[in-house]
Order: sequence, then structure tokens, then C-alpha cells
Amino acid sequence: MTEVILFTQETCRACTTQREKNEGIEDVCPDVDFRDVDIQTDLETAEEYGVRKTPTTLVYANGEQTAGFIGIVDRDDLEVAIENADQQSPGLAHRLTSIIRS
Repeated sequence: MTEVILFTQETCRACTTQREKNEGIEDVCPDVDFRDVDIQTDLETAEEYGVRKTPTTLVYANGEQTAGFIGIVDRDDLEVAIENADQQSPGLAHRLTSIIRS
């Protein structure tokens, strides 16, 4: 499972720009779980992920981080990171190695 987490804060203009760039991406990537985390209201989650600046976008596949962007990320770059997430996932590599060895 691929997950994209966008860390923002209400007063961040760059965060507003990032949200605008991300508009409609859920339609292009329907199998991806997208989450927004406001670091001012959910500081615990921001600390858990080590996020200190906004906007920060993290991409995960099978629970492993495969990409991370601090600042505004271009929509095309984010889509490529999402497409590559499963391929970069250590969980996938481990499963493929197991299949090959079997």
C-alpha cells in the first residue's frame, strides 16, 4: 500500500501552493492513501515523522519511506515518486528475492 502524507500548517503560504498543485491527484492515483497533517494541531504526528518544516511531503510504500520532499514539490515529481514507491520498497525487494530463491 502506498501512502502520501503532506505536512502543513494553516499560516503557511507555500502549503497552500502545495495543496493547489496536489488537487485532483487522488483521481490520478486512486489506490494511494493521501493524508494531510497540520503540524500545529497534530504536533505529535509531526514529531513521530521528524517533520520540522512545512510543506513536507513523505511517500511510503508498505510502511517504508521511499521519498521525501521539503518545500514545494512539483506535481510531476510527486507522481513519479508515487509510481516508484512500490519498486523502491524494501518489502517488495524482500518478497522478490524470496520468490527468486524458491
